[in-house]
Formats: sequence, C-alpha cells, structure tokens
Amino acid sequence: MYAKSRGLWRVSAILLTLVAMLPSPTTAGWPKDVKRATEAKALGAVLAGNEELSTYYNLIKQNPDILLQLPHSGGVTLIAPSNEAFNKSNSFDLKDSALVTSLLQYHILPLSVNVSSLEPGPSYLFPTLLTSPAYTNVTKGQNILISRQHDDTAVITSGLGTRSTLLEVPSQDIPFIGGFIQVVDTLLVPPSRLELTARDAYKDLTSFLGALYKSGLAPDLSSQRDITILAPRNAAFQSIASALDPLSREDLAAILRYHIIPDRVLSSSDLSSLGNSTGLSLVTLLGSDSKAGKVTVSKAGNNIFFNSAQLLQADILLANGVVHIIDNVLNPDEFVEVPDPEARSQTPVFQVSKGAETRTGTRIPAPFTTWLPCTTDCPEPTVDANTQRMTTTTGRNGVNSQSSSGMGAQITAAAAAAAGILGAAGMGVIGMGVM
Repeated sequence: MYAKSRGLWRVSAILLTLVAMLPSPTTAGWPKDVKRATEAKALGAVLAGNEELSTYYNLIKQNPDILLQLPHSGGVTLIAPSNEAFNKSNSFDLKDSALVTSLLQYHILPLSVNVSSLEPGPSYLFPTLLTSPAYTNVTKGQNILISRQHDDTAVITSGLGTRSTLLEVPSQDIPFIGGFIQVVDTLLVPPSRLELTARDAYKDLTSFLGALYKSGLAPDLSSQRDITILAPRNAAFQSIASALDPLSREDLAAILRYHIIPDRVLSSSDLSSLGNSTGLSLVTLLGSDSKAGKVTVSKAGNNIFFNSAQLLQADILLANGVVHIIDNVLNPDEFVEVPDPEARSQTPVFQVSKGAETRTGTRIPAPFTTWLPCTTDCPEPTVDANTQRMTTTTGRNGVNSQSSSGMGAQITAAAAAAAGILGAAGMGVIGMGVM
C-alpha cells in the first residue's frame, strides 16, 4: 500500500510540475510569425506533432524525472536532437538511464533563449542543467556556446569542438508553453578534461599541456573548479624554447600560473566587454598581491589582447571551464607590455630562440611534448590502494605520473562515450499534454 501511494505521489508531483511550472515567457523579440505565448501549445503536443523528434520525445517520456528538474521561472530552452542526430550515434545506449539523464540535462537551458534575436557574430555562453560531478566541475552547470551566423544559420558548440547546427523544422525557436525548442542535427557532447581536449582535439596546445606536466601543475589543474585558461599555441613556445628550457620547475610553474584565471569562466563575449574598460586587469593564480599577478585585458577593433598577447581562438569548453588560445607566452615580469594593434603579430616578451628564423619559430621542435604521459607501448601501471590513484612509473621521459581518480576518471569515461556518440565526426513546462 505504501509503495502504491508513493508511486501515486511521484506521478502527482510530475503532473503538478507540468501543469504549474513556468509563467508564460515574454514575447519581446519573437519573430513575427511565432504565436504569442498565450497561444502556444503544451510541450507534449509540440513534440508529438513533430515526427523528427520522436526519439527525443520517447526519451522524455521514459525519463519523466527530468521534468522535475526544470526551472520554475525564467523559461526553459530544450535543445532537441533530431532522429537523424540519434542515428549518427548508433553506439549510444539509450537504455543507460544515468547516461541518458546526463545527456538530457546537457540539452536543457534553464532560461528561455530566442536564437533568432541573438546578434549575428558573437558566441554566447549559456549554462545547462548538467551539474553532475561525473561530467562537470562548473558551478552554474556545464556550458554550451550558441552563435548565429550572418546568413541566419545558428550553431551550438559543445565539448571537443563539436558543432551542431540548428534546424528549421518548421523554424528555429519553436515555442511551447514555457519556453522554446531548438532542433539540432548532432548530439551535444559534454566537455572533457584539459588533458584530452588539448592532446587530442586541439593539438596546437600540446606544448602548453606538456609544460603543465613538467611544472607539476597537471593533472590537478583539471580538477580545479571554474577556471579560464589563456593557453599559448605551440608556435609561441617554439619561438622562445631556449628561454624556457633552463627554467626550474618552480619558475616554469609561476609562468604557467600567470596564464590561469581562477574562479571565473569567461567567454569571448565577457572578454570583449572587459576589454572595452581601459586597463582592466584579471587576477591570475599568481595572486592579487601585486600587479605581477594580474593580466591586463584590452581591445582594439575586434581584437582582444592579454598584456601584449593576442587572442587567436576563443571559447574552447573544458570540463571545469574554458580555454582561449593566444599567440605568445605571457611573462609576469613584463606585465606592463602593451600590444601594437597595427602589427600583424605581437613580439614575444621572452628572448627569441636562436634558429627561430620566423617569429613563430616553426623550424624548432615543439618543446615540452616529451613530458606528455605515455599513451602507447606504456609500462604496466601500479595502483596505490590507499589513495586509489593510478601512477605510471615511467613515461616518455622516465618520470611522468598521472592520476585517474575522482571526477577526472569519470569525465575521461564520458569523453570516451562522447567519441562513440560522434563516431568519425568526433571528434517546468506547463502541460506535457500528449504522453
């Protein structure tokens, strides 16, 4: 009897969530051909009426608890993969309840996003409902990026640089009572740890990653919550390799900490706004006690600079934040350096290596890459039963070690699942209505 009452309570709770969850969203900025919120259909009716979303609709019905997690105010946006999106990921186990729940959470924004009203060009960072420590270490929920192109095509970028295009079926911003549905052609993939992202998805960051290992900052940096990383590309390290090579582990670590902004996840849009404030500085892991621990953000035209280093590629999502690729290694001893906006490239703030015939130093081998942990022909790992940390006793340089405990191991597993989702490319709602 108790079990039956408990089941009825659960069903009632879900129904109450569906019937009384969200106020009608404002219609400001809606396309002219979209019905007003008061005329929008219930979510279930919208999903049931769209044959391209039948797989997604069935997942929602099979996992009704996800509806209890929807926000009670501010609207909601459902990123709904099309049937074809699920077909692309035929290795994805739709019967794995925990994985499906996390997938659905990463496809739900706790706010109402009208993509058609976004300004073309910039990338907008939005949080999702995915907060499980197995998949993210971002306080407000793991992020996605939405950008609208000048041809009105809209793209969502998720982990490992995965790009999902919003489909018009029949239009973007499909309204329902309580928010919008955005249909995408590819499943969103939760971001991975820095190690996997830098080594496999963005190979121009392998010198930076290797330097983190040599300095002792990796892999623990990947477990730090809410960080923004300014990562120099490989060519930046190549051009000054002779200046960095003699540094002690501690001195190298100090330079690398100067590239890490703690407790903040800053998108390119955030940085652009900050750059408009003259002389605005960001506190790095070196601390706020002196100017040498701060990086100055500036903007010239559409270009963003950190001290004198230029932002090259922005908004690479990580399990614990975001990374931006810059063109030079920052030097805390040269924090007063300013950019030359007229120059095609910025001058390094370390002594340029002999033999670097070009400023990018591309004729010199990428430094620090020998410090990356072994991935092929590796020795057998040993496990410390007391700490549950896996340590590789020897790597390419004979002294590497790596951890596989806690969130890191789970996110790595999630990345493996993401690879299966991507295949070769990989790399409350008012009235559910029809059920």
